[in-house]
Order: sequence, then structure tokens, then C-alpha cells
Amino acid sequence: MQEILNKIFNEDVLQGISRIPDKSLDLILADPPYCLGKDYGNDSDKLEPKEYLQWSKQWINAVIPKMKETGSFYIFLTWQYSPEIFSYMKTKLIMINEIIWDRRVPSMGGSTRKFSSVHDNIGFFVKNKKYYFDLDSIRIPYDPETKKARTRSIFVGKKWLEIGYNPKDLWSVSRLHAQDPEREKHPTQKPLKIVERIIKASCPKNGIVLDPFMGSETTIIESRLLKR
Repeated sequence: MQEILNKIFNEDVLQGISRIPDKSLDLILADPPYCLGKDYGNDSDKLEPKEYLQWSKQWINAVIPKMKETGSFYIFLTWQYSPEIFSYMKTKLIMINEIIWDRRVPSMGGSTRKFSSVHDNIGFFVKNKKYYFDLDSIRIPYDPETKKARTRSIFVGKKWLEIGYNPKDLWSVSRLHAQDPEREKHPTQKPLKIVERIIKASCPKNGIVLDPFMGSETTIIESRLLKR
């Protein structure tokens, strides 16, 4: 069996990206700082908005040439800056989806001067229409009751009924609470379940994934489990 090699470079992506050959990546999975003043142990999330948007363009420009022609680029953002960054990325790539991650934040008060923010935005971009996408690996099985109700003559033998339906662009996955066994000391850690879906859908087995902002190492853990 082919050995899966993982490499971690502990350096600024703008300095270290030259290590990565052009057109070598099947998937870029990026979860950059959101410019919300979170504490990552440094000042990386404390830029002024103008500086943040300029920095975002810099690293995005640096990683795009590393994608294969069939590659995909997913980026986690928040509503404050996703419009500007998505608009910029659409001048470089094709946008396939904006996925809304519903973090299942419980109803326990919240802001009294606006609606409570309980979601993240995930942009899904590609270089061209021949991008890799394995829908069957991420289909959601029907529960027995629903499957029975839909088993009518016009549906008998339909592939989607047997193996499940296509995930929608609203992903309802609970955030990681303090007591969650996955939880590390990271303020914006993403659940393995979300990263698993992205990798399965957009990176073939033994393919290459780049995470420019490793954080709590969710991407490398899931890549090893999935043999990427």
C-alpha cells in the first residue's frame, strides 16, 4: 500500500508557498483568520479591515497557481468579509457554491441590538468545469421511513433512492463545545465532520491537500484517515 506522506511547514504561507510545486494540488482547504480579533497566540487576527482584505488577496494569489486544473479551493469566512473576498476570488476562479455552515448555536440570549450570528460562510471555487467531484462518497442515506414512502413505481431502481441524496448547501453541524473530545485550545476549530465531507468530495484518494492555516490540525488528521 502506498505510504501517505504529510508535511507541516511552520512558517508564514507567503514565505513558504514556494515549496509547493505549481499545479500540484487537488484541494486547497483554507480556514484563515476572520479579522474578528481572535487570540491565536499572535496578532494574526488583529489587522484593520483594509489591511486584512489586502493580505487576503496576497495569500489567495499565492496559492491559486498551486492548484491542478481539476483542483478545488474551499475557504472558510464570516459574513463580515465574505462578500469582498468571494467577489475578488470570482475574478480568478469559478465559484461553484456558497455553503452556509449552521453551527447549531443554542438559543441562550445573544445580542440585543441585532440578530445573533450563528453561521460561517464556505466558498467553493474551481479552476474550470472539469473539476474533480465525487458525489457518491458524500451522499446522505434516506431513513427507512422516507425510503419506503418514496418507493413508488416511478422511483424503483433509481440510484439516488438506493444510495442517498446530494447534500445541500446548508450544513447543520454542531460547533465544538469545550467538553467535546475533538476540542483543542483553538478559538475557531472546525469539526472533523465538515472537513471530512470536503475532502471526500473534492480530493481523490492519494491526492494532495494543502491547508495554508493549519490551526488545530483538523485537516491533516482527516487527510490521514481518508488516505490523502
